Amino acid sequence: MSNALLLHPAFVLIVSALALSVMRGKGRNAVILLAPIFAMIALWLLPEGKLWEVDWLDYHLTPLAVDKLSRLFATIFALMTFAGGLFALRRNSRLEIPAAFLYAGAAIGVVLAGDLVTVFVCWEIMAVGSTLVIWSANTTLAWTASLRYAMIHLAGGVVLFAGVTGHLLATGDATFSRMQPDSIAHWLILIGFLINAGAPPLSAWLPDAYPSASWSGMVF
Repeated sequence: MSNALLLHPAFVLIVSALALSVMRGKGRNAVILLAPIFAMIALWLLPEGKLWEVDWLDYHLTPLAVDKLSRLFATIFALMTFAGGLFALRRNSRLEIPAAFLYAGAAIGVVLAGDLVTVFVCWEIMAVGSTLVIWSANTTLAWTASLRYAMIHLAGGVVLFAGVTGHLLATGDATFSRMQPDSIAHWLILIGFLINAGAPPLSAWLPDAYPSASWSGMVF
């Protein structure tokens, strides 16, 4: 099979998110339950290795790369999406589940990324999706919490972008591989990840944001 014909599991959830934004009724429920399963099937049909490769400007990018660890985490994210979708099946919101599927698809995109540019793009899509999940609770508390959440993730994204840019300029290599904290750029990448992951001592925004989501949004 040509690598160009391999289906990226993240696309399954992202396209489903777009479809869910306009779907209603039983068709909507079917997509909510089946899309994560199809994403998992697509994932496990992928062989290991660098599957998609493209040259962009002066950099060689690998938007789809699979190894045992990335397959494990992508599987976990797909299972969580199915469980969250099942839990939220009767949630009467036109925004929450599409936003959650966008969030989950981008998360799978991150773990299957073989280059830092793809990681950054998917990381920012994750931030958009997760912010919309909180916002979709449609309360004043959720609105203000989502704004603070977005600002934190924007700050983390700026730090991550600075680190990625510094790494690209210093090495000319966009490969996302094991790094050592041996340069300012690598420290910035680490700090950007820690901010967005809510790792201590950068976790003060967590108890503010997640309880402000709906009962089903907190699951996602």
